[in-house]
Amino acid sequence: MKDILLLETVDSTNRVARDLGTAGKPHGYAVVAGSQLHGRGRLGKAWQSPPGKGLYATILLRPCLEVKEYSKITLTAGLALSQVLEEVCQLDVALKWPNDIYISGRKCGGILVETSSLQGEADGHFALVGIGVNVNTEKEAFLPDLRKSATSLFLESGKEYEILSLFEAIRSRLLQLIFQLAHEGFTDILNKWRERDMLQGKWTQWLTPTGEVIYGESLGVDNNGILSVRDRSGKIHEVLSGDVSLTPQLGGREII
Repeated sequence: MKDILLLETVDSTNRVARDLGTAGKPHGYAVVAGSQLHGRGRLGKAWQSPPGKGLYATILLRPCLEVKEYSKITLTAGLALSQVLEEVCQLDVALKWPNDIYISGRKCGGILVETSSLQGEADGHFALVGIGVNVNTEKEAFLPDLRKSATSLFLESGKEYEILSLFEAIRSRLLQLIFQLAHEGFTDILNKWRERDMLQGKWTQWLTPTGEVIYGESLGVDNNGILSVRDRSGKIHEVLSGDVSLTPQLGGREII
């Protein structure tokens, strides 16, 4: 395979890809591992990476984008991943802002986008799109506390998938959409992302970076991909970071 580093085991594909990006590897170069010892999700969460069962990869991007546009890469990557899973697996995929992949109400994958320093010359900038997907994972392979909230392509479709072939389809689609983002803008990508938004119009719990919990209705994402939540008092909050999850509302009262 062209422009790909295959590793049996690694601490983190994002860490290896960062080193390779600094060393000058080109746009589209990728690191794929059979297992990660210290896989990471957003907000420092651990990502379980059982050997040979999932897709653990990072794709290096050097997009023709201004620095202020880099924040749109996460939603673009989510759309790329969801489209491929829908086409290959014939499954309905939902997206949870900003970076989670859900099938049948359970998490099946996630994306972690990191960047190089965005100071200095633009031709030295790069982004890392870390992708984790539970592909052929059986229920028993998940930790006990994840078995109700996590799923895999195998559990949802009853089929096993060739992981590298799936990765190549995802990388190809991501590069297509990044080209579209750079040359045609964000509008079409965002509209297709919104079609899969699992939070839109739902009651949510937002754990802010300071530890405050805010309950409110998700108003969806704006034209820059920023989520807004309207709390019970009617105040609208821009969600720039933190953790957002669905929570029931009953009789006008919040239920955790």
